[in-house]
Amino acid sequence: MERSFPVILSELRKEKGISQKEAAHQLGISQALLSHYEKGIRECGQSFLIKAADYYDVSCDYLLGRTVEKNSINTAAIEMFESEDADDKPTPQTLVKASMLLTHAMRNGNRMDGIDLNILFSVALYKIILLQANAGNLPKTWAGRAYTDGEICCNTTYLGGIELVAYNAIKPHLNPNPDADAPVPDAIKTLVSFAEEFIMRNLAESIPPMPFEFLR
Repeated sequence: MERSFPVILSELRKEKGISQKEAAHQLGISQALLSHYEKGIRECGQSFLIKAADYYDVSCDYLLGRTVEKNSINTAAIEMFESEDADDKPTPQTLVKASMLLTHAMRNGNRMDGIDLNILFSVALYKIILLQANAGNLPKTWAGRAYTDGEICCNTTYLGGIELVAYNAIKPHLNPNPDADAPVPDAIKTLVSFAEEFIMRNLAESIPPMPFEFLR
């Protein structure tokens, strides 16, 4: 039997054991509006759908009744997390795992909703697309508006601007007091270590050695 969005939304709240008033407060809407959503009197917009999916830790497809799986992690992804493969190298599997762990960790901070996370990861991946398309590893048309007249806008100023815009979008939501004692997952350690070594190695190669006379 096909289940509708209002029914699923109401069921998730009851499974969580919270009142409409509390759920509405956490979701940033009025209790009356949430009641209308749960009764099917009104249809919600995309922003609420994403926020509700993040809040109840389910996929948008589950909320819309398009799948019976509560989250979008498929069997292959679950097997990847449960595998005993070491994450001591930046393999594609480790990087995907690190991305999923980061998403989960930041979402649990309750200071960033799904839209902010989408901005952060979309911009990061967009930069990769630009660089790879410019290098000829991806079709140039994948670069979107940066692709004009057979060329890709891939200069340093543009790339730096992309990172600045992404940072400004998430800055108001950053958690100033994260759990400093939380254990660091191996996938995150590998990602950070590999990135740091790569950056420092390239900086050492690109910056000429400083003459001793300058230090005196």
